[in-house]
Amino acid sequence: MDDFYRFTLLTLYLLSPLTILPLQTITAPYGRHFRRGWGPSIPPSLAWLLMESPTVWLSALLLPLGRHRLHPKSLLLCSAFLLHYTHRTLIYPLRLRRKGRPLRRPFPLSVAALAFSFNLLNTYVQIRWVSHFADYDRLPWWLILVGSAVFAAGMAVNVWSDLVLVGLKGEEGEYKVPKGGLFEWVCCPNYLGEMVEWLGWAVMTWSWAGFGFFSYTCANLGPRARAHRRWYLEKFGEEFPASRKAVVPFVY
Repeated sequence: MDDFYRFTLLTLYLLSPLTILPLQTITAPYGRHFRRGWGPSIPPSLAWLLMESPTVWLSALLLPLGRHRLHPKSLLLCSAFLLHYTHRTLIYPLRLRRKGRPLRRPFPLSVAALAFSFNLLNTYVQIRWVSHFADYDRLPWWLILVGSAVFAAGMAVNVWSDLVLVGLKGEEGEYKVPKGGLFEWVCCPNYLGEMVEWLGWAVMTWSWAGFGFFSYTCANLGPRARAHRRWYLEKFGEEFPASRKAVVPFVY
């Protein structure tokens, strides 16, 4: 493992506390939490496309450079990573573009730029690990398959929840209280699904890189889920079940 990779991996771990601490008092100003004062804004669909794009094109650039580029385990891991991010980069933004819907909540360019920077760093850490630095002689297939099952379950929850949330918005883009399935237990099953996904990824890779990404995901999405729950309570009052947790059933 070279010094540059160690530096990027350490940076990924440092980002977790540097993210979770300010998010205790500040909510990222996009989506339902959009507010003025964060500079120029762009359409949400374009923001998601641009800020998630490094996960696709940087992966495609890094994979051929790795010594494990043709290893079956490396190809499986890279495929799982790209499966999630191809959906997030290309399919999810298309779902946000409803014909005729007015742009009511734009996306601050500054927030998209921060997300773009994180995805550059994280994609390098994850793909460089699985394509070059991993020791596949010590990573058993059974562990990869267990992690893959967890990853698949998390992605299914994430995609289903996003479909429900996008489908709830009317022509004016207004929000409603989601119901059914995991929405009866937590207000953000989409975030829960993503946390489970990257827990599965951490198990699949069994690496400091994978667990660093899982840690950051929780540090970023946990506080936002709590902000969502507070927003629902303030906006909908008794219509929103007070017993519904933010992201982890019965816990948080």
